Amino acid sequence: MHKKFRNIFLVVVVGFSALALFAWNKLHFVSRSANAMPLDSAVIAHPDHIIFVWLENKDFDNIVGNPDAPFINSLVKMGTLFTNSHANTHPSYPNYLDFFAGDDNGVKDDACIDNSSLTTPNLYTILKTAGKSFAWYSEDLPKTGSKVCVFEDYVAKHNPTTIFNNVPGNINKRFKDFPADYTLLENVVNISPNNVNDMHSASIKQGDKWVKKHLASLADWCVTHNSIFVIYFDESGTNPDNRIPVIAVGQQVKANYQQNGLYDHFSWAKTVCSMFAAPNNWTDNIRNAQVITGCWK
Repeated sequence: MHKKFRNIFLVVVVGFSALALFAWNKLHFVSRSANAMPLDSAVIAHPDHIIFVWLENKDFDNIVGNPDAPFINSLVKMGTLFTNSHANTHPSYPNYLDFFAGDDNGVKDDACIDNSSLTTPNLYTILKTAGKSFAWYSEDLPKTGSKVCVFEDYVAKHNPTTIFNNVPGNINKRFKDFPADYTLLENVVNISPNNVNDMHSASIKQGDKWVKKHLASLADWCVTHNSIFVIYFDESGTNPDNRIPVIAVGQQVKANYQQNGLYDHFSWAKTVCSMFAAPNNWTDNIRNAQVITGCWK
């Protein structure tokens, strides 16, 4: 073979061998990385709707396994039981604000708040930037957008939307106006029963019956309509570690499953934002919170 052509041939062979070795190493690295990474632990749900039902002041052990709450406990087999979720503080108001605004905004007690002019970011404003909708439905709220502190058994301390000037009144809705056609629901929905039916001022049994009567069909619907239904408590009763019962059911939620990760109100707010591709770092509390994974299909 002519020397010139032999050199060209050698260059081609060496180059091809190097390329093949690089490709094999790259493929091997990806394969090893994929095998080493628990991919399912990073999965997050992307529902059309997520609905939180806010109940009051009960320890984990007050609800889970309690025969006075048969409906709520029936949801455990349908979905995921969160065994290590905690409220952030006491009493109610700052917990609701931690979830809604990623910060208590200086609210430390349950005192009525009049003429508030808060304009800090919150779930409504953050989800709006992603083109998603939000609403808070309250039982006994006298009218849409009302900022009254107390009316019959409605209390504003369980509805954090009323003290933000950057949240329009039509986000603050009466439970009487909850749509019968669930496809009309907003992407992120919160429901506050009144101060009796949320177990705050009445029995667990009464609260459980209220949830079953008004929301059992919604929980069933979520399982077949790419939605998530969450039973959520604002704070514990007497437990010093503020451990709360949380149960989620839905089409993208693992059934008869226990999630043991340590989560709080900030974790849920951050996870909601991540579900709907909205910013999830709008306060330090949200930025540092753990996104909820492992329980989604």
